[in-house]
Amino acid sequence: MIKIFKLRFFMAFIRSIAIKIRYWNNIQLNPFKVYISSSVIIKITGGGKLIIKSDADRVFISRNSTIHCSSGVLVIGNGVFFNENNKIVCHESIEIGDDCLFGPNVCVYDSDHSFLAREELIRKQGYTKEKIILGKDVWVGAGAVVTKGTTVGSHTVIGANAVVRGELRTNCVYAGNPVKLIKEIL
Repeated sequence: MIKIFKLRFFMAFIRSIAIKIRYWNNIQLNPFKVYISSSVIIKITGGGKLIIKSDADRVFISRNSTIHCSSGVLVIGNGVFFNENNKIVCHESIEIGDDCLFGPNVCVYDSDHSFLAREELIRKQGYTKEKIILGKDVWVGAGAVVTKGTTVGSHTVIGANAVVRGELRTNCVYAGNPVKLIKEIL
């Protein structure tokens, strides 16, 4: 059992090095402090940048997750844990604070398709983009969707299947679609 455990971490180390070599100047990570599962997809296109801090505590990216930096800058803090099937698409700027937790099937998008020109196909209209900031120690529940223009204060919990947009205060619990304040954490 211990050999299998060590082999998994060794393979994650090799994956981290391969990703670092592939994207060289567009990625910053410490291969000793990042666990990237074998089925994770990391794409950096259009001059995007991925910064995984992980200098103080390990960052885990679990199975079937996708991180796509398409011309945007994605910063992931220390000790962040991504459960299975997470998807992050960054066209502008996403900052994830230290010690954040993401349940399974969470999506984070800092852009939407433009659609106001009725005579033009939506897919040809480009994107509207706004920065996303998640403070330290945020827990995003399973199936939640965090959308462009969102700021979440530190030590905040977002309930399962919530659709998040706007400014969420520090030390609070939010849930629903659209997200609403449920209670303060005292």
